[in-house]
Amino acid sequence: MWVLKWILAALLIVLILGFALQNQHQMVQVHVVNWVSPELPLYLIVYIAFTFGLFTWLLTSIFKIVQLKADYRQAKKETKQLQDELDKLRNLSVEEAVSLPDVTDKPTK
Repeated sequence: MWVLKWILAALLIVLILGFALQNQHQMVQVHVVNWVSPELPLYLIVYIAFTFGLFTWLLTSIFKIVQLKADYRQAKKETKQLQDELDKLRNLSVEEAVSLPDVTDKPTK
């Protein structure tokens, strides 16, 4: 399995290098609102955009993981409270739990 991972990594690196070499002479400018970038090679702009996307994904994922962990802790706390309540109910004696009316005073017909 590790051989397959190395082959895929090498293939990815070759594709990235090929893209960079094919686009090294093509210069572009990026216009964002009122800001204009200097002329940079196309592959550099693509790599910067990809890196920005990775960091955005990373921050979003970290936020989501923290949120899910908080939800998990809350659910665990609620489960513990319900389990404690259930244990208390199981340990009640029959006399404490139910007080039945006296059945000896039945009306007779």
